[in-house]
Amino acid sequence: MLPNKSFEREFQIKAYFVFGVAMYICFYHLISNSMLAQMQQPPFIFQETEWVYKLYLATSIPQFITSHTVVASLFDVSLLVFTVGFLLSKRRIFAVLFSLVALNYFLTFNLVTGHHYHGFVGVLIISIPFWFKSEQRFNFGWEAVRYYLLYIFSSAALWKILRGSAFYHDQLSNILKSQQIDLLLQNPENYKAHIAQYLISHSNVTHALLITTVMVQLSFLVGFFTRKYDMVLLVLSILFVMVNFYVMGILSFELLILNLTLLDWEKIEVYLIKKEIVTIE
Repeated sequence: MLPNKSFEREFQIKAYFVFGVAMYICFYHLISNSMLAQMQQPPFIFQETEWVYKLYLATSIPQFITSHTVVASLFDVSLLVFTVGFLLSKRRIFAVLFSLVALNYFLTFNLVTGHHYHGFVGVLIISIPFWFKSEQRFNFGWEAVRYYLLYIFSSAALWKILRGSAFYHDQLSNILKSQQIDLLLQNPENYKAHIAQYLISHSNVTHALLITTVMVQLSFLVGFFTRKYDMVLLVLSILFVMVNFYVMGILSFELLILNLTLLDWEKIEVYLIKKEIVTIE
């Protein structure tokens, strides 16, 4: 069965939003000097214990890429090439190739830096539904991405609750003391340092903030049962990412690309048609 015109139109609108945001995120990595070609041929790559990283290291792919600037540059440029290729042709092969190159970047970046940076996983995950041509499979993949977003937040809350860390009065204060030590010593006049100093000095406020954060994360459980509050969850996720940055110094704005699954795309489509940005064939 051929896909209907309504689905094709919605598919294209989602594609422009998703891959447009993905291009912005890749540009951010470029100006942040964190693309593969900008890693200056690292002399060593951290040996990971997780099996995914161990298997990838065994292929010698990350070692080869990072030791050849030209090869690394080709992989960096391919992120843009496959994005543009998909948007212009809507051929699923470009979406698949984009996901594979994004996966390579994600794994290699973490291996080189020795840090499990999770933000870019949002770009990787939300590109997968575009592998599929049929309406049923695409919608299933899109819903799966939405549930993955809900899982990220709700599981983080359950982890804190079940481990009991959410109820330990000095939990967040102690985390700030260890995590923000470099900022407090090297740049004590920074506004984020002032925030950390205040929270460390006022443990009651810090614990209240931790409890509030857990409740915000736990509220994403409601999304598993209804879409009614998706816009509320979208706002909460943005607020969480902002607070996470200013308090913990953790930059995870890239995960917000997953918020696109919380939007009401029927209303967006109607609006774009009304403004004649897209047309009905």
